[in-house]
Amino acid sequence: MSEETDRNRTPQPAAEDSFLDPAHLEQARREYVRFFETCLREGREDELSATARELSPGDLSEIVRPLSVEDTAKVIQLLPLDQASDVLAEINNRSFEALMQLLDIESIADIVEEMPSDEATDLLGELEDEKAREILAAMEEEERGEVVELLQYSPDTAGGLMAKEFVVVPEDATCRAAVEAVRSVEQEDEDELDQLHFIFVVDGAQRLVGRIPLVKMLLEPWSMPVANIMERDPHFVSVDLDQEMVAQFVRDHDLVTLPVVDEDRVLLGVISADDVLDVLEEEASEDISRLAGTSAEELGETSSFKVARARLPWLLGALAGQIGCVFMMQHFEASLSATVALAFFIPAIMAMGGNTGIQTSSVVVRGLATGEVDVYHIGRYLLRELGTALITGGLVSISLYLIAGLVFGDKDLAMVLMAAMMAVIVFAALAGTAIPLMLHKAGIDPAIATGPFITTTNDLTAILIYLGMATLMIH
Repeated sequence: MSEETDRNRTPQPAAEDSFLDPAHLEQARREYVRFFETCLREGREDELSATARELSPGDLSEIVRPLSVEDTAKVIQLLPLDQASDVLAEINNRSFEALMQLLDIESIADIVEEMPSDEATDLLGELEDEKAREILAAMEEEERGEVVELLQYSPDTAGGLMAKEFVVVPEDATCRAAVEAVRSVEQEDEDELDQLHFIFVVDGAQRLVGRIPLVKMLLEPWSMPVANIMERDPHFVSVDLDQEMVAQFVRDHDLVTLPVVDEDRVLLGVISADDVLDVLEEEASEDISRLAGTSAEELGETSSFKVARARLPWLLGALAGQIGCVFMMQHFEASLSATVALAFFIPAIMAMGGNTGIQTSSVVVRGLATGEVDVYHIGRYLLRELGTALITGGLVSISLYLIAGLVFGDKDLAMVLMAAMMAVIVFAALAGTAIPLMLHKAGIDPAIATGPFITTTNDLTAILIYLGMATLMIH
């Protein structure tokens, strides 16, 4: 089949499912991208619309990602409102802002109204205030009220994560009334049922007092009071709790749905497991970026100037540290002149110290983020890393001693290298463990202690230990 024919044929989803075959995902997406581009170029909008409607929102959002913003807007306009809202919810914020410039306010408002309240809030929160106000003004009163309420909470708290779509019944209700409450949700918005796992029970003051698993309620007689079958004192979090703590709480207790309350325990909203997954991905991306001395926003940034501005402070800090290494080596010029072979091993000493520091600090930062590392037991982790460093450092040092002895035939040089390598690895391991733990205990994000900071610190220390030992042992 020719390439042109392949471009024009309609790709087929796997069997009758609306999702693409995960075994050939990348290939299928490339085929759809080529097909979409061909349809847009040739004006085959009906064929494009029919094909797009067969795809799941997740797959469709990935297919339109390589398209231009203008072409993405055309595809969005061809979709039904519910599918368009799901696709926009999957598109990154920067692309969403660009799309908003191409769609009229009424169309945007209609699409946003179809979104769950938490996703609509996230998207509007990323827009300029004037644009967000215009969209809110065009929305229906009920949806607008929910979004305005959620916008008052910080986006990195439980209030910023929660949604207003949940089912609640009074504690004096019966199972019949609870079933009717579920049916009313289905009549208004069937998408809400996807996240419906529990019905929450409140008292007369709207305070959370219990929850009922949906399946359990359906198995009980309709005349059964919900107070008799509800799980009392369910898990909940405060509306101002940090999102990292929320994610850890959900993970620790294996929760699917987590209610959010105010200081009086009044039920305000619900956080679902998929919201927590987004938090974990966001926090992981942020920590990984900081480990490298960059920012998580770089991936979607198109301006080279803004990316350079984010990286430059870290690079200048690293440069200052390396200049410090130069001055330190100048101080030991006499030792280097007397034994030129010392200079040959400086990169190896510095690299091993840097690698060890990054390894240990990365493990500690991840452990702090996931709750696996307890900051109040610093001594325990220092002892563990000390033991690990003695084992790895001993083996590396002996290897270096043998190599240096064979290559240069200088036992004094080999002894200096072995002792220095051992000391550098031990120091780097202890520093990579202690610095993040101490910063975390002081209330500072430990991720800022990694990357260029740890590497530069270990380089300076490695030079000082290596050349200092060489001066003492050889001279």
